[in-house]
Formats: sequence, structure tokens, C-alpha cells
Amino acid sequence: MKVPLSWLREFVDFPTEPRQLGEDLTFVGLALEGLEGRGDDAVLDLDITTNRVDCMNVYGVAREVSVLYGVPLRPPDLSFPEAGPPAADSLEVTIEAPDLCPRFCARVLDVRFGPSPAWIRDRLEAVGVRPIHNVVDLTNYVMMEMGHPSHAFDLARVPDGKLIVRWAREGDRLTTLDGVGRILTGRVGVVAGTEGALALAGIMGGASSEVSDETRTVALEAAWWDPLSIRRASKALGMHTEASHRFERGADPEAPPDATARIAHLLAKIGAGKARPGLIDRRPVPRARRTSVFRPARAAAVLGTPVAEDRARRILTGLGFTVKEQPAAWEVEIPSWRSDVGREADLVEEVGRHLGVDRIQSTVPAAHGAEGLRPVQVATREVREALVGAGLTEVINYAFVSDAEAGPHAPPRLRLANPLSEEQGVLRSSLVMPGLVSTLRTNLRQGRRDLRVFEVGRVFGNTPEGPGEESRVAVLMAGAMSPHWRSERRAADFYDAKGVVELLGRRLGVGSFSFEPDGAPGFLHPGKAAIVSFGGQPRGYVGSLHPDVAEAWELRDEVVVAELELGVLTASPAAVRVRPIPRAPAVARDLSVSARQGRRRRAVEGGLRRRSLRGRADSGG
Repeated sequence: MKVPLSWLREFVDFPTEPRQLGEDLTFVGLALEGLEGRGDDAVLDLDITTNRVDCMNVYGVAREVSVLYGVPLRPPDLSFPEAGPPAADSLEVTIEAPDLCPRFCARVLDVRFGPSPAWIRDRLEAVGVRPIHNVVDLTNYVMMEMGHPSHAFDLARVPDGKLIVRWAREGDRLTTLDGVGRILTGRVGVVAGTEGALALAGIMGGASSEVSDETRTVALEAAWWDPLSIRRASKALGMHTEASHRFERGADPEAPPDATARIAHLLAKIGAGKARPGLIDRRPVPRARRTSVFRPARAAAVLGTPVAEDRARRILTGLGFTVKEQPAAWEVEIPSWRSDVGREADLVEEVGRHLGVDRIQSTVPAAHGAEGLRPVQVATREVREALVGAGLTEVINYAFVSDAEAGPHAPPRLRLANPLSEEQGVLRSSLVMPGLVSTLRTNLRQGRRDLRVFEVGRVFGNTPEGPGEESRVAVLMAGAMSPHWRSERRAADFYDAKGVVELLGRRLGVGSFSFEPDGAPGFLHPGKAAIVSFGGQPRGYVGSLHPDVAEAWELRDEVVVAELELGVLTASPAAVRVRPIPRAPAVARDLSVSARQGRRRRAVEGGLRRRSLRGRADSGG
């Protein structure tokens, strides 16, 4: 959102230079992306987040500046003269789809076409809008100034002077202002006449009712459109406009009368026409009053710093909230333009960002009854440490996988109702297939053949009680094992994976465990696989991938895997007993003794005993 400072000064006087203003706005949530110079003027380029549609206009930014510096905010002038017959005599408005349009306002303007004054053209160009002629320029000007889009129809080209708000009908056709002919289907809202659609609701007008140099009377509309309806229609049609950008994020439902009044004021100011008496305001769905509570004590607790009540009151009222103070909890009415605010936490955020989050002191909150890590978390760390100590590297894969890649032998999988893509359509039922196997294939394609990895994560499936999940740990080894200096280089095999399983069992103090050759998953080699049982219950498997599976995944070497239930390993973690490393290296001696019988033999034995004691002393024993 670009904001010329000369335009901003129409509503608020700020006592600082442009760069400092941009930095101060950044601290209250309107981040400065750039600062441009335009002659004697400067233009702030602000990054307005999608939830702050109230600041996608100059006046909304001025409101923030007013609260930021504690200076008065001047509202836009909405006064204008009226002349001619009543507007209702020449224009009729009907809303047939109140779920699409809860409010529709219109005025009738008698206009004189021509170029806009230089100051309007300059401001539009500064914010990135191309000037066209005075009528269209004023609708764009007010949209950038007040944030509410509007549209001008040539009243002479509106059949029977009737505007009908409805959903598109099958076969409706419309050529929009960009010159593209469109066939409208589904839930697309339109502003129609008695002979067909005239405009796409909240998105773009139609060419059939476009204003031109011959236009003398304009039907000016400003409506509030249901955000979800505009978002769906914009996406279905592949159209994104300045109007749809605001409507689909939740524009101000109370702004239509003010938007039309501002356009009528500016039209008279530049001498381009006058408004006919009366506002046509159709409102089949009245807006409900929205309120919330605000507790200063709660705000102080959430922000971690004292909050002065008078300061909180000034911030909220300056932002447009109506505050009714009560002893403990204030009743706060939320303004219509703040669709992003709905609860007390939002009000605390409003106060906090204008108090200055950067000014809140860094403190460490007091801990009350902190438990530290739970036993299962300690045991899970033990599992990770044991596997890392065995030379494996931890990896993390997505829980969403492809149904085809998971393989036909995997357990039944839970299918997602609305997947991100076809490749992520089901929840994994195994960490090995396709997670770790996919990791191996990716490494092979990058030229790395030797891999030893593990993953700790959750798998999902159906249980007698319904869909459920379970924590597991899985291991994969492929390629050459790290050779010991005394051994030859060799490939990973079944016994390496089996050794890792035994290591985990010993490290975590699991009771008796065994390996049974029957019942292993179908994606394992039938002669190189086993079920792992702890305490007589099957808790996982270990084995080599089936050659057909390896070939399908473009794997050349033997691949060994293991997968275990994490719960059985972490159920009762055992304390590991260690002893210190000897301070001195061990000494080995080889003695040959020749002795005679009798007294000489006893003398030799005595000498050997003394030498043995010295040897133990020398070796640190």
C-alpha cells in the first residue's frame, strides 16, 4: 500500500520526518518496505497484512498515525450540494440475494465528463493507479483514500433504470471492462439489469453499462459484499482486482453511504457535476453490534508489563473502539471496519502494539510447579542418542504420502478428504514405506550410496476404536558400512539392522525379546526378515527389502530396515550404569619360569609373587 505524505497530511499532522514515520509505523504492525521521493512529496510503501483491510487506504493509515503520536484525526469532508429530481425517481434497486449482498447503496449523479485536476491525477499515479477521466478517477480516488470500492454505471445504458443484485444464472454472459467475454456459472454474484448481467459483484464492471464521454447521468453504487462469495468468484474466474482484494478480506459494511457521499463531495469540488437528492440504501440484513470485554489487569498479565488505564482508553478510542468503563471489565464496542477483532486478546494486542512491544522489558516469568521432561520424553531422547551413537543420522519425512508409493503390502491407510496434492493423499501407515525408502532414493540420485538413517514419528491407521495413531522408530541402512581399521569393507546386511534392534533393547532395559521368521510385511525379503517380539508380543520387524520392491524404487544394493513400536521402548526406561575409563592403559606380561624342587622352588614362588604385585602397581591395577 503506497501512501503519499501530502495526502496523509489532509487527515493528520505528524511531528516527524518521513523515514522516522515509516519506522514508527513498522513497530505498530504496518511495515515500511520502501520510501520514494516525488518532487516535494514522499511516498511510503507499506506492507499491509491481509487481516488489516482497514489500513489498505490513506485514511486508515492516518488513524494509526493519530494514535501513534497522540494528534487529532480529521475526518474526510462528506458534505455536498444536491439538485434535480429525487434519485429514487430514476433508479430502482432490488436485492434478490441477501446472502451475497447484505447492503447496497446508490446515488444518482449528473456529471460533466473531462480530465481530472492535476492534484487528483498526481495522487493516483503516486499510488499506482492510471488516471482515466474524472468520474472513474473519483471512484478510484475514494477507494484509495477511504478503502471502499465503488462503481459507476451509465444510467442511460441500464435497462428500465433497474439494478438487480442476484446470483448468476446458467447461460449468463458478460463482457467485462477488460474486454474479455465471460460465461458465468455457479455461485458468481452479479449486478444485473432487466436484460442480463451488467457487472461482476465486487470484482469488475461490464462493458455494456460503461461510462463514456457521452454519459450525462451516472448510477453510482457502493455495496458491501460477502467476503467468502467474492473470494470464491474471484478464484473461479481467475480475476484479481483492487476491488476484490478488499472485499474478499472483509471491507467495512458501514462505509457504502460515506463512500458515495465522498465521491459526490469531490465531484462538486472539481466542478464536474452534482448529486440528485436522496440515498438509495437497501439493507435486508442489518449488521449485528459486536462487543467484547477488556480487563486492564488481564492486559498487564498478557503483555508482561503494567498497563495504565488512561493510556489503554486513549489507544482504543483513538482506533475507533467505543469504551464503556466498568470496575473490573470494560465493555468495548468493535468498530465496523475492524473485522479482524473479535475477542479480548485482540484488544490486548491493539493496546500492546501502540504501547510499544519494543518497550516491554525482558523478564523471565516465575515457574510454578515445573515438571521438566516426562519419562516418555526422556526415553525418546535415549532412543535418539542410542541411534546417533550407533552412527545413524535422524531424518524427518512428511506424514502425508502417496497411496501408490506406500505399496500394496502396507496396512490400510487413512485417506485425506482434502489433500494438498495427489502425492500427499493418504496418511502414512509405516515409517519405512515410503518415507525412509524415498529418502534413500533421493540420496542415490544425488550420488550418495552409503546411508544409515533413522526416523522417530507417528503412523496412522484404523483401530477397533476407530482411526488412531502410534509412535514408532524406524531404521534404514544401505551401501557400505564404515569399515573398522582391522576389517574389510562390506555391505550392510540383515545382522546390522538386527544389531541396532538389540542395542535399543539393551539400552532401554527392555525385557526378553526374540526374532521370529514368520509374519514379516510383504515388502521384505521372505528369507531375510523377522518379526521382533518383546515380552512375547510382536512389536515390529527387521529385514531386507524384497528385490522386486528395490527394483521398483531403483535401488541397486541390499537395503536393510527395521521398524519398532516406540511405546514398548519408552514404557519403563532403565537406568544405564556406567563405570569410568581406567586412568592408565592395561599391561600384559608373558613369563616363563624354570624352578627346582624344594626350598629353591619356594624362593622362586616368593619372587614371582612380589614381581606380580609390582606389575599390578605399574599397570595402575
